[in-house]
Amino acid sequence: MKKYKNLLIAIPVICAILALNGAGNVFKVGVAASSMVILLMVYNVRIRKDIWIFITALFFSIIGDWFLDNRNGIPARFIYGILFFFFGHVGFFWFSLKNGKINWWILSVLLLGYLILFFVMIYPNIDNSILMTAVLGYLLISCLSLAAAGGLRFPALPKSLFVAGIASIVFSDTIIAFSEFAGYREYNQLIMPTYYLSHILMTLALIINSNNSIYKQLLK
Repeated sequence: MKKYKNLLIAIPVICAILALNGAGNVFKVGVAASSMVILLMVYNVRIRKDIWIFITALFFSIIGDWFLDNRNGIPARFIYGILFFFFGHVGFFWFSLKNGKINWWILSVLLLGYLILFFVMIYPNIDNSILMTAVLGYLLISCLSLAAAGGLRFPALPKSLFVAGIASIVFSDTIIAFSEFAGYREYNQLIMPTYYLSHILMTLALIINSNNSIYKQLLK
């Protein structure tokens, strides 16, 4: 098992490929769900609190994705989707803080860029105060999540993969923002691939990092 555990990442990869080719919702959910199961297997029964936090974040992402995918013209479901993805990012943020610290330089750059984006392109196109609060809150936690990932005390490879995973979901959300609030839909085809990629990269990072003895010593 230990020798071949990196190959387990093929399961969510296959689910993502099938989902992107219209194979059904079971494979769409399967990307995050299989990632959760894989981490439970890799870290065994005595799973650490930080891994449970990460798994819970994936679970919230599944719920958020369901709401966004099943809006059916119901505005409240878009807000619920944002809310559950917010909880997901809180989990990713919390996980990163338990294994490192915030990279304040990254946070400063992200906040500057995304607050400009919010007030120039999003704020003028929202007339619902609840939706505006939800979007702004989600923007802030996304920046915090990526900045905390940048401060992980992981070896270079798993850290790079985890940061790339968080960056992928932030990129996916940015495309959604452009599409929903600014009318730019030219890149909508990248939303789901980058969303799936985010879960795959983060899961692979944790699989690789599970054998890092230095990391284990830091957590004692």
